[in-house]
Amino acid sequence: MSKGRRRAVHWVRRAVQVAFIALFIVMTWAAAYPPSATLDENLFLRVDPLAGITAAWESGLWLYLLPAWILLGLTLVSGRFFCGWICPLGSGLEMLPSLERRRGRKISRLRPKDIAGRSIGKNDLRVRLKYVFLAVLVLLFALGINAIWIFDPLVIANRAVVFILLGGVPFLLIALVVLAVVVGPRFWCQEMCPFGACLSLASMAGSRLPVAASPLTLVKDNDACTHCGRCACACPFGIAGVADSEKTGRLAMADCALCGECVAACPERGALSLRVMGAPVLVSGKRPGDWETQEEAIACEM
Repeated sequence: MSKGRRRAVHWVRRAVQVAFIALFIVMTWAAAYPPSATLDENLFLRVDPLAGITAAWESGLWLYLLPAWILLGLTLVSGRFFCGWICPLGSGLEMLPSLERRRGRKISRLRPKDIAGRSIGKNDLRVRLKYVFLAVLVLLFALGINAIWIFDPLVIANRAVVFILLGGVPFLLIALVVLAVVVGPRFWCQEMCPFGACLSLASMAGSRLPVAASPLTLVKDNDACTHCGRCACACPFGIAGVADSEKTGRLAMADCALCGECVAACPERGALSLRVMGAPVLVSGKRPGDWETQEEAIACEM
């Protein structure tokens, strides 16, 4: 894959993310001001299955939240594409400068660690904070306390836009911005976001579906992979599992957002591909001379 095409993959996704951020802001403002009898909510929130389940449970309007169930179904057969392409909060945090990027990425740092700082084995069970957080929020909801509406990312983004446009201070958003700059731009998304945990669970439930049945999926040819780690270094979510996997076929990883950055960064022809209903739309590979700068030829320690 040529240097120009690798850059094109990145900037196409950036354009899609910015477009959805702009759409979200417009919808938020339209719903908030001026007050209207015909539009009193941000329609974007109707695609949120986590908030949708709680709202439908309380109101009984399950069909009204059909967009949320469609997103959940698409996540079941594909993966967390919403997080990689559409989520306004996650996209905004990803675009921030961060100390983590300045320190440089090495795959040895990206692999999950236990409390003692030791790398967790490939097949070892790891309890992620976001699942614990989601379970606590669901338990509180069952007890009559709806804290989901405080920590849901689309609700956080919606309130932040309203606060900013009306001259308020979005304290929770500021806290997440600080976290992104200090720890990593997608730390919230991978380790804490309850919406992301909900989508990851749906992705895991559909992980055994064949490639041809998935609207969007990541496929690996392990015979072509040299496990160099460039895919992990390029991944906005810092997922080392693509490089570490010795599987050939669909990589249905719970946290993968199907952004295609790993495919664009992979130097081995055909090692990784992004496919739509089994047909490749983006395939890895380079030609001699593609790696022209040290910045592009990311060095990763295994």
